[in-house]
Amino acid sequence: MTYPWKELSPKDPLTVRQTAFISDSDKQVVALLYQPIIGPHAYSLYMLLLAEVTGGLYKSEDRLHADLLSTLGLGIPELYQARVRLEAIGLLNTYLKKEGDKHYIYEPCPPLTSKQFFEDDLMRLLLMEYVGENKLRLLQEKFTYPLVDQAHFQKITKSFLDVYDLSSQAYSNKAQALPQGQAYLQAKNGQSPKLSTATFDFQLLKQFLQKEFFNQDALTDEVQSAIVVYHHMYGLDEMAMANHLLRAANLETGHINLRELEKSVLDARDQPVHPAMPLQDKVMSTIEKQSQKADDRQKELTQAGYTPAEIALVLQSERMTPMAFINGIKKQKNGTVTSAEKKLVSVLLADHKLEPAVLNMLIYYSLVIQKHPTLVKNIVEAIANDWTQSNVTKPEQAIEKTKQFVGQKKAAAEKREENRSARYYGKNVVRKVEKLPDWAKDNQGPVTEELLPEDVQKKFNERLKKFRNSGKAGDS
Repeated sequence: MTYPWKELSPKDPLTVRQTAFISDSDKQVVALLYQPIIGPHAYSLYMLLLAEVTGGLYKSEDRLHADLLSTLGLGIPELYQARVRLEAIGLLNTYLKKEGDKHYIYEPCPPLTSKQFFEDDLMRLLLMEYVGENKLRLLQEKFTYPLVDQAHFQKITKSFLDVYDLSSQAYSNKAQALPQGQAYLQAKNGQSPKLSTATFDFQLLKQFLQKEFFNQDALTDEVQSAIVVYHHMYGLDEMAMANHLLRAANLETGHINLRELEKSVLDARDQPVHPAMPLQDKVMSTIEKQSQKADDRQKELTQAGYTPAEIALVLQSERMTPMAFINGIKKQKNGTVTSAEKKLVSVLLADHKLEPAVLNMLIYYSLVIQKHPTLVKNIVEAIANDWTQSNVTKPEQAIEKTKQFVGQKKAAAEKREENRSARYYGKNVVRKVEKLPDWAKDNQGPVTEELLPEDVQKKFNERLKKFRNSGKAGDS
């Protein structure tokens, strides 16, 4: 199970670089026209990146993604979603260092001007899908101004040479060249998203129109650009598009009225024949699909009888790459991944053809269950070879193999202990056996002590006294 943001870590460093002026007017365009499309998280990220470059600098100090996460109050998935929305709409360029340690460069881009925005079919229709036609009209009015009737006015603005006198010496002074590897900060035009034409067949469209004696020259670049937008926005195929073009064509000139074309498309979008295709966020769609897959997977494993801890381990192994998985375990053990372990993980993936989730289970068995400080090459490769031959392709199969292996080791240990005991207590060892007296045997009843008769006891005491006295006399 893979996630598009799996390679992004809070500890990854980043630098914000600004190569174009972004004015307050640009920020107003982003706030009012772009924000309804990209959402509040993407807008906040854009403004935060701009704030990182201040004081006349062209780039920020190095930061960690953790700083962005804490400032914005977002998680990795939400930050990634905000970033790719900015990239898709033309407000951000992202660069990743090719070799060595990971390092990102984020380059905020200026938006379209309000005029460019409203004249761009895609951007205008996207905004309308989010705010509605009435709000769109109000926004257009906000970025327009009434023309002044200049019939009664005369322009008296002075020209440059009316004000400044250029001496011949000024022409002799050449501009100093910039050092190599540097460029001036400048104002740049914003870029609108580019849509692919691969899913729309213009040749088929022309065949439909040819039957209606349509002027093929009317399919200008501007008209074709609008057609691609309507195709992606509302799912219009070639035949449906031909019908809209015929409605918008001027019978006298044969030209396409773009306003009429848009009106025809918008009027038809609510009809069952041509339902509108809502703008879908692919990242959000991926999150939802992966979440559903995780739920289905959890039910499958539960029905198979796995414990909650085993299920959590399986899902985690499917969600993480082997390097991320071993890094996580090592950090919990206050250790680091050695260069030999990194190489071993690559070999296990490439040569043994282990699935990443299965390799994660092997790593878990070695470092957690066996409590090895590092991956032991010969042991890990032996297990990997066994799993490959056994066609272990799922992490739950790896769990079963692990249980089987642990059970075999336990049985072997018990057998060794039994053999050791047998050798120690075997017939080659002389054992001393003592016979118990009759009174000590279990079948004997309780022993009772009986006193002698008084006269017999008296005679016994006298004889004992004489015996003791005679012993003392002999000693002297």
